[in-house]
Amino acid sequence: MGMKEKRREKKTKTKGQVRPIEVEEPKSQKIGETLAVQPSEDTTSGHVDEIVEIKSHTETVAKSEIVTEPEIILPSWGDITESEWMYSIPPRKEDSTMWAEEWGDFLLEWAQSKSVHVISLSTFLKEIPFKDMVRKVDAFRLIGDCLVKKEVADWLDRGRRQLRIYWKPLEEWADILYEWALQTGNTFLDLKSIIIQEADEEFAKLPERDIGILLSMLVEKGSAEWIDKKKFAIKIQF
Repeated sequence: MGMKEKRREKKTKTKGQVRPIEVEEPKSQKIGETLAVQPSEDTTSGHVDEIVEIKSHTETVAKSEIVTEPEIILPSWGDITESEWMYSIPPRKEDSTMWAEEWGDFLLEWAQSKSVHVISLSTFLKEIPFKDMVRKVDAFRLIGDCLVKKEVADWLDRGRRQLRIYWKPLEEWADILYEWALQTGNTFLDLKSIIIQEADEEFAKLPERDIGILLSMLVEKGSAEWIDKKKFAIKIQF
């Protein structure tokens, strides 16, 4: 008899067999994904400080580029779209007088909020809400005349193009100047030094003529004495 061929035994896995370790290749970064960079042990504090400094500089530049728009102040009746009739001078004299008084009260509030002491015709023509008026030049002079009559304004020129508005009386400014002198210990005051050296103070922003009046007021009250009247130089009396 011929010898039968031996059947091959099927190999089976045993528990003791170890599979080869598969190493996963790193996935390629997709477009738009941001990889978080973890600081290694070799990262120095100097490098970190440099990154922080760059970030701080970027934030500073970004803040400096922010432009603050000037605040728009409107009267109680609103802008021209809300109360169109208030932006034209009424034809009747009685109505135009009342109209000028209402606009005059608002002009005082507007000037105080902007810390403006002298309003020129050119300013009036371009500032909101005055620029929306019909017959702006006539309106400016009519409102100015109304404030002058109430003794809270003065025309600075014959052409009525410069209006000095007193939203705070000069007597009150004189008291403010005297209190400031007491608190700071400034015994000697003169017109030029106030304008130049104390430019950040509110009273220094007054027209030059008015600062001279304040110094004269302090002398008249006995709160100061003249050192040089021509130069408006005084010595404060404590």
